[in-house]
Amino acid sequence: MHLAIWIVTALLVGFWTLVAWGVSTLLGLATGAPGLPAEWYEWLGSLPGAVWLDVWMPGWREGLVWAAQVFGAAVGWLGDAAPVLVWVVWGLGAAALVLCAALLSGLVALVRRSSPPPPPAAPMARSPG
Repeated sequence: MHLAIWIVTALLVGFWTLVAWGVSTLLGLATGAPGLPAEWYEWLGSLPGAVWLDVWMPGWREGLVWAAQVFGAAVGWLGDAAPVLVWVVWGLGAAALVLCAALLSGLVALVRRSSPPPPPAAPMARSPG
């Protein structure tokens, strides 16, 4: 059980690291290219399925460009502290995952210690032969 707890924890920390790396990369792109959202509108129109999305969700391009501009404004407000903030949040999350795994592992050890031992197995009878 301990092995399962720590394998799941390692996978979760790996996924958490991948998410933090992606967010940090996006923040780096957003700070490096302030005119990016304006160019997105033309690019979004050339996507396959853009016409279909226009039928089912009118205004989706404007909404996406608006969200990107809000994101760019927030990143501009944070400035160079944004990537550092991402990695501080990553560290806190990774520490919380490891702490949870340690608590679960301790709980498993406590339950195993407090449970009675299994009865001894009966010896197997030999067949004549």
